Amino acid sequence: MDILNAKHFEFLKSVSIFKNLTEAELQHIIKQIQTREVPENELVFARLEREEILYIVRYGKLKLELAGNDDKYFEKGDVFGELAVINNNLRTGTIKAIEPSLLFSLNGKDLLNESIIPSTISIKIFIELAKMISSYLTNAQNTSTYSLIEQGENDFVEFKSTLRWNLYTKKFDKEIENAALKTIAAFLNSSGGTLIVGVDDKKEILGLASDKFKDDDHCLLHLTKLIQDRVSMQHTQFVTANIEQSNGIKILRVDIKLANEPAYVIHNNEETFYIRSGPSTAQLRVSEIYDFIHSRFYKSG
Repeated sequence: MDILNAKHFEFLKSVSIFKNLTEAELQHIIKQIQTREVPENELVFARLEREEILYIVRYGKLKLELAGNDDKYFEKGDVFGELAVINNNLRTGTIKAIEPSLLFSLNGKDLLNESIIPSTISIKIFIELAKMISSYLTNAQNTSTYSLIEQGENDFVEFKSTLRWNLYTKKFDKEIENAALKTIAAFLNSSGGTLIVGVDDKKEILGLASDKFKDDDHCLLHLTKLIQDRVSMQHTQFVTANIEQSNGIKILRVDIKLANEPAYVIHNNEETFYIRSGPSTAQLRVSEIYDFIHSRFYKSG
């Protein structure tokens, strides 16, 4: 296929991430773009795969499947794969073609290679990618808790029924605390997000009564101490927690920003490392941690 064809150039001018490029800059970019034909029912990539490829749909229709979340569809002009390019994250879902499709792709590594793509061009593209990603997080953190509950869990929102009380054994349980810390650490290590405690995964509002805190201050203090003792003191600056009411029932909302240092969770005298993978939290294997941390936190060095 002749990627330099005038009709493809005109198409790319309409794609959001290229909107601020000059014609000369877009001419440079188009030379780095690869094409990929995807037959119906073929996967583009699977969940938890690692690649730094950005995709643009030239034609066709593809479906993004996220565990525990509604499917999302991509059609002509849509862009996907931005999280992996920005943060070198594992793929958060599975994408497959539901009709024959043509994709244009751009290697994220090329965007960081001055000898391939000048930084003046890459910066413009990264700014647009960052806007895409920040909009997800901003929308969550600036959205009312009630609306987040109505929308359900996703890449940037997770629910926990309690903070420390096991609803099945009817006892305080360190494993329940650990589950909340895993989510917080995963958001710190990935792209931020919001944890809501007192809501189950079916969006039923349970409240905080089961956790048996003396008052709201004791609940917030308990969470802060958990993060200080089992993640780190420095990571508390990226976490904001508030007690709110939804339908007259108290719940705990925890907004977590992207951290500037890796966050590990200490549990049973072991340190573990978590990231977000779609609407869930995933523990990285030891063999995967170095590459992820190097790319996510120290790539510029």
